[in-house]
Amino acid sequence: MIQARMPCTELFVRLGDDEVLVLDCRDPSDWERYGLHIPGALWMTFEEILQDAAVLPDDELIVLCGCAPDGSDTRRVCRLLQRQGFQVVCLEGGLQGWLTEGLPVEYHFAGASASQVC
Repeated sequence: MIQARMPCTELFVRLGDDEVLVLDCRDPSDWERYGLHIPGALWMTFEEILQDAAVLPDDELIVLCGCAPDGSDTRRVCRLLQRQGFQVVCLEGGLQGWLTEGLPVEYHFAGASASQVC
């Protein structure tokens, strides 16, 4: 099963599209440590996806995970969702790639700094 990939700049152009959902699957420790996310992203851990994938909408899911340099964590989530019939795309570079491109973020904890990511 081959996972489609999307550059961060393409996702930026598509933010706000009603047919796209950004699914942030970072571990709770990453979510708390970095305190920021892609605007509008839904945070669900891998374990939550295992239990509750049925609650996800029938949209194109753009997935990002932790900071595995080889992207293996993201591909694992994408494979799981594809097996359940979802249209899934892996975000190239994840959150670090998003920040490297200088794209906007939302903060979910006061005092978080974008320089702390990965």
